[in-house]
Amino acid sequence: MKATGIKSILILGLACAMLFPYSCANTTTPPSGGPKDTIPPVLLKVVPENGTTGFPLTGGKVTFTYDEYSVVKTSSEIVVSPPSKRRPTTKVRGKSIVISFQDTLQPDRTYSINLGLGIADNNEGNIAPQYVYAFSTGDTVDSLYMTGTVVDCRTLEPVKGAIVAVYSDLSDSACFKTYPDAASRSDQWGFFSLRHIGSGPYRVIAFSDTDNDWFYNADTDNVAFEDSLYTPHEVVRDSIYELGSFDMKDTLACNARKPMLELRMFKESQSIQYLQRYGRKSDKAGFLKFSAENVSILGMEWMGIDSNDVILQYNPTRDSLDFWITSKYNVGDSLILRLDYMKTDSTGVLEPFHETIAMGMPTDSLLLEAEMKRDQDSLFSMKVRQSAETFEHDGVILDAPWPLREINPDSILFTCTNPKNQTDTLQLELMQDSTVVTRYILRYRDSLQVGYNYEVTIPEGTFIDMYGKPSKKESFKLALPQSEDLSSITLVLSDVDGRYIVELLGADKKNAQRTFTVENDCTLQFKYLKAGNFAIRIAQDPNRNGAFDMGNLLERRQPERVVFYRFSQGTDLLELPERTDLEQEINIKDLFVR
Repeated sequence: MKATGIKSILILGLACAMLFPYSCANTTTPPSGGPKDTIPPVLLKVVPENGTTGFPLTGGKVTFTYDEYSVVKTSSEIVVSPPSKRRPTTKVRGKSIVISFQDTLQPDRTYSINLGLGIADNNEGNIAPQYVYAFSTGDTVDSLYMTGTVVDCRTLEPVKGAIVAVYSDLSDSACFKTYPDAASRSDQWGFFSLRHIGSGPYRVIAFSDTDNDWFYNADTDNVAFEDSLYTPHEVVRDSIYELGSFDMKDTLACNARKPMLELRMFKESQSIQYLQRYGRKSDKAGFLKFSAENVSILGMEWMGIDSNDVILQYNPTRDSLDFWITSKYNVGDSLILRLDYMKTDSTGVLEPFHETIAMGMPTDSLLLEAEMKRDQDSLFSMKVRQSAETFEHDGVILDAPWPLREINPDSILFTCTNPKNQTDTLQLELMQDSTVVTRYILRYRDSLQVGYNYEVTIPEGTFIDMYGKPSKKESFKLALPQSEDLSSITLVLSDVDGRYIVELLGADKKNAQRTFTVENDCTLQFKYLKAGNFAIRIAQDPNRNGAFDMGNLLERRQPERVVFYRFSQGTDLLELPERTDLEQEINIKDLFVR
């Protein structure tokens, strides 16, 4: 071959390599999978079509066909309404999801299948848009709808996954024994919609359905209910914003939905009354625990013990009580109590009931150890809880291990030392807590001064317990925080038309950092706060027990109402900066009308 020919071939080969650099792949490098699929499945066809009438009562099925292979990711998301005993089966066939009915359907009834967020593509798990399919076993498809939210009654946070059910059986017991006429499930924002329902009227009830049987179980489920009967009047249309498909991560879009109802979910107070547990905590102390609140005790007789030698203390909800026997005599290994109280009989009615209880000595090793230590010690200790930040508001809390026989409050010494090192003696007030018989509170009625040092001394023997033993000496010092970085919140309350509990909560909106009980227009101060997020929770307290009370379904009694104050920023969570004194005016009547 001539040199010119060889040169031409080399030039041609080089040109090809430049034009097609990847035509010969490196066999040691795996091929690229391309960009990740983020597109959810698209529903192409439903058989029979949406809005079908004359659907078969037995053996019916609905086929949803998508543009790609899909799976049932979360079967609990798929809700068939009205529900029945045997749940429909769901199978994957190629690119289709087939839902087949196992039970015989009811004649002349509209049904709906809400796919929720239950369908996803097979490869990447992209969730298909929500879709609601409706059909009728009769000649027409019901076209009304209703919406709402389910929230926790105490925190007002949304409740996800609650069953929301409506009943044309208007009896109070319908949710215990019958399947709903229609049902849906709340999403992660607590929002629900019930579509393609009849004209009603209905009882509306939501419950957690922990055993997945479509019936409300008062022992295990939380519950919420609408006070009055509800009659839907709005017609399902594609243009209804609340009935659209929503990305649960889109906060603004989800919160823009306007609910027709708000259901406050609670754990129902037990209504069946009986003596649940009892026992002794020591030789002369014990407890009775009842199954339901507000027990009615008709009589108590302690064998061999004068009733005047027994101290009783009920808890705030009156479903348990502690007792202490102050008699100097040995009680013995067996304590006999004859108890008469109102107990629920087999028909659900409260009737007088007599019960004789034998309570032996405790066998718990920790209780026995504490008992031995109590007998050996010549003095007992009061548990002291105090904080400079809360002293003006809460005082000093003193908890005795058991009831006291004698108190000498005048022996308590309270001194203050000013910046010039001059010391004065001040007067503290000692009072017994109204709800805990073993708790006492020390208060100073005036305000403490910044820069002053305070000291509380409780001498030995200030308290004498029921066994005749004196208390140990206790002393501690107090000084108001002086950091310039601290802040405060002042609430000016007006139109206070009842009794309310006002709480300052932290960022988690759960545990109260400061609590006030108010009955009149007043000004509340939350001082010495570090920068952070805070919420103000205000609860009605109509029975004046200082506690938050749950509701009762059969008694049609809602839980006591709670409202979170919305600050000027439009949120119920306030970001409080350093060195800020914030004042808010709150009209209580207006707050609870909203």
